[in-house]
Amino acid sequence: MSDHAGGTTSRESTAGTHDASDTAVDGQSLPRVAFFTPAPSFGGAQRVTVTIANSLAQRGHDVDLVAGRLEGEFADVISDAVNTVELDVPEVPGVGILAGIPKLVSYLDARQPAVLFASRTHTNLAAVATGALADVDVHVAITEHSPFDYQATAKDSATAAIASHFYTYADDVITVSEGVAETVVENTRVSTDRTTVLNNPIDIAAIRSGAEEPVDHEWLDDPDLEPIVSVGRLEPVKGFSTLLEAFAELHVSRPETRLILVGKGPDRERLTSLARELGVADSVSLPGYTDNPYAYMGRASVYVLSSAVEGLPTVLIEALACGCTIVSTDCQYGPREILEDGRYGRLTPVGDAEALAETIGDALEDPTPPERSRERAQHFSMAAGADRYESYIASVTDD
Repeated sequence: MSDHAGGTTSRESTAGTHDASDTAVDGQSLPRVAFFTPAPSFGGAQRVTVTIANSLAQRGHDVDLVAGRLEGEFADVISDAVNTVELDVPEVPGVGILAGIPKLVSYLDARQPAVLFASRTHTNLAAVATGALADVDVHVAITEHSPFDYQATAKDSATAAIASHFYTYADDVITVSEGVAETVVENTRVSTDRTTVLNNPIDIAAIRSGAEEPVDHEWLDDPDLEPIVSVGRLEPVKGFSTLLEAFAELHVSRPETRLILVGKGPDRERLTSLARELGVADSVSLPGYTDNPYAYMGRASVYVLSSAVEGLPTVLIEALACGCTIVSTDCQYGPREILEDGRYGRLTPVGDAEALAETIGDALEDPTPPERSRERAQHFSMAAGADRYESYIASVTDD
């Protein structure tokens, strides 16, 4: 079913269209909530948004997912229980989503959600502007997935400067970790009492299912080898150069080790050249992007996160769900929180190849029991995430 409200197109949920902004479940009135995301690229932030929206809708909440565009893999994974709204904005990064503000205002006036969630900086700014312009009382909660100081220096400093001022007009800034919350307070005009930490949830059942699927890589089926796996975009911030240097050092004493870097990105050629320079090219594999990295994780002797900076690295939580033995850099921010100060995985200094090599060796000698890793992953389950969002929604909508 389609309708048009101020230039938007929507697919109504299987529950039908609601005239009121509340839904009743088990005799309780649940407010309508909306999640605003740019799309169509299906990156980490969008994936988390869909996971949360699906989880809440499946619990009976009236959930709208409002996207700049709805297409591809992004559209395919949205639950039928979620009402989708497409703003049909231009496919211009940043500018396109800001151009959708008038349509988003029309959406808010028509559907009147009690809470509007947004994520990613340009989308957050559009949500703040829309909340001010719409003729409806809506609680605007914007989300930061990355450290704000990193954005200001390494990503888009101009946008970060604008956000540092306009974020104060949001009702709340949600962050995915305590560390990211600290960077928001330190680098914007947002006070501590206006930040809320809500960890990203993961679909543990889907991850475990993916981990059991076959994968076409000879090293993963050889019981005489010790595959070390890392998954991520091949770019400098992920620290793969340090990991390669650490692997080259480790490989001297443990020639049975192999390194598999799963992902694509601009550093692929440089990393391939570095592996040759270090003399380990025959023991390093870069298989490229896969939509099921869990098949690699589930067969890893050790999973390594070598990043220089993170927000809350979802891939580390996914590795826990796969039952991996984990080694991670103690980068800002997230790994220490996820691994509880090293209780569920080993932490090592950022950029220190020698320490990383030694720590991976220790992990190979004394692996973490898989059930211990999986136990920690439960904190980040879809059910736990939905619980946290339900509590948050109740806290900001109760009279």
